[in-house]
Amino acid sequence: MSKKVNLFLIGAAKSGTTALAASLAKHPAIAPLPIKEPGHFSTDLRTPVFSSQYNRLLQWDEASYFKRVPLEERHIGFVESESNYQKLVDQTATKQSDHKYVLDASTSYLYSVKAPAELRHYAPDAKIVLILRNPIERAYSHYTMALKYGMEQDGPLAAFQREAKLNPAHWGQDECYLELGYYAKQLECWLECFPLDQLHIIWYDDFIADAQKTMDVLMNYLDLPTFVLSETDQLNVGTIPKYAILNTWAMRILGPVREKLPKSLVRWLKQKTQVAAPELDPETRSFLAEAFKEEIEQLAALTGKDLNHWK
Repeated sequence: MSKKVNLFLIGAAKSGTTALAASLAKHPAIAPLPIKEPGHFSTDLRTPVFSSQYNRLLQWDEASYFKRVPLEERHIGFVESESNYQKLVDQTATKQSDHKYVLDASTSYLYSVKAPAELRHYAPDAKIVLILRNPIERAYSHYTMALKYGMEQDGPLAAFQREAKLNPAHWGQDECYLELGYYAKQLECWLECFPLDQLHIIWYDDFIADAQKTMDVLMNYLDLPTFVLSETDQLNVGTIPKYAILNTWAMRILGPVREKLPKSLVRWLKQKTQVAAPELDPETRSFLAEAFKEEIEQLAALTGKDLNHWK
């Protein structure tokens, strides 16, 4: 019988998932897929409906990618073929034969309407992990990322107000600053397919305050021995480009090939061209607080978690 993915980190985007996935991948019993986010089960999110700008940044060609053996490490893709998804699993299982878990860390799954049922059909007993961040902070972090990749030109308040009028925004076509923070709506979809105790929720604030304790609790959920986190397992720091116009042009050239650039070069470029993002201004924060107020209350009711500090 073919190996299967049995551990899913489903989001939320811009909530520490990359750092958490990197930490999990260092555990000897957890084997990550070559593509961190293969997006296989978010069948409602596919490249033909994505914007040309998003596809240019994504640079995803499934047929070309799977022609190369071994499969290259890559951050994100949208693998449609079941056989191709199995190729990811097979390479992982062969490379790390003593694993207990194969990890798929696709942040599109939490947002996707189709993913819960698709994933339940594939692996009903899978371990499912999600990390949730104050949606106000998540939206602003997402905004700074969009600015950095040349996907956004407006100021933060104008950008959020623009997307609030879309009702709804769509993944791959819009940035979904607000949509991706509607956790209660997303969680309800997952609870139709999985019991709450099968969804291990990590709260971003707890992860920031004590990453080691958070990992210890997660290892208990996975029934694995815990391990000491490396000091290098750090969350991405929010940055914005020093020169917005220059950055927009540079991303048109470098964006499509960023997956193939040496990581050392990427780090050097970031140091030279980016600065720390400023604090979120009070007017914009107030707008987001009002936009997320009802969702936060619904999420607190669903999970039994006191989330008043998010408001």
